[in-house]
Amino acid sequence: MKLKLLTLVAALFSTAALAGFTNHYQVNVGSTTAYGSLVGARNSADNTQYIVCSYVGFSSNPYGICSARNSSGTTKSCTTTQAHHVEQIRGLSNESYLYFRWDSSGKCDYIYSSTGSMYHE
Repeated sequence: MKLKLLTLVAALFSTAALAGFTNHYQVNVGSTTAYGSLVGARNSADNTQYIVCSYVGFSSNPYGICSARNSSGTTKSCTTTQAHHVEQIRGLSNESYLYFRWDSSGKCDYIYSSTGSMYHE
């Protein structure tokens, strides 16, 4: 009976551990888009790539900047003063997946982020 109970407990903890996976997407930089996961960039073997968005919360004029560098060293960034973009940036965590796009003037025109255990490689 004890062995059956221990087996059941071990199985429950094994299943629960699967929910802890994080998204380890490498950073990709294109001509108008960049995407990847923060933890994937941080844990990459190349020590070159990064992806980040930051904001400065001046009370009357908050703004944000997003930047990414892929493993080959290509770097792109964009800036935004859009309140909904700044809120998106403020919601990022260490394990977020981040996608951003910019226009020809270098302004961010789309920022998407997601944090959850369902994205993993």
